Amino acid sequence: MTDALYLYAQSVPASDLAELTALLSEIDFIGSNQLAAPFLPGAELMEYITFLGCSPALQRGEIKSDIRIHEFQQPTALGGESIHTLRFPGCKHVIEQPGEIVQHFNQPWQCPVCGHTGRFEDIQWRKSAAISTLFIEISEIFPKEAVPSDKLLELLQKHSGSSWGWFYARSSAPNH
Repeated sequence: MTDALYLYAQSVPASDLAELTALLSEIDFIGSNQLAAPFLPGAELMEYITFLGCSPALQRGEIKSDIRIHEFQQPTALGGESIHTLRFPGCKHVIEQPGEIVQHFNQPWQCPVCGHTGRFEDIQWRKSAAISTLFIEISEIFPKEAVPSDKLLELLQKHSGSSWGWFYARSSAPNH
């Protein structure tokens, strides 16, 4: 399994999947003339994502990534498998299966150790999960080694009418 950088609209965006794909193609974030995911990275990907690694491939501008766009009719939670130790708020017991909480994000959780309960939003996810109707996934990314630029986040906000955030999680790619 590999990890991915996910960008997400923080509220329900005004644009749809076709409009977002057209924007990403127009700015050469994804390769042009691609009709379906996974998209190959465009020539300008490194203008919009800062890669913090120092590998020779990055120095030459060679990125071997897939880009997927996930659109949902209802708010959906993605992520949860973190490189950080996640803890329940209040009691601070370790969350052993964060994916279960993400999968059932609209239901209260209960700490199996002490019985403390809460909501998805109460947990400090430490950039490992989010709820949205629209996500852009860039994989294969090592967590904390890629960060979206302010320029990209501003373009996405202007286009969609929604602020955008990001997190790191396991890739949704079937072969990863």
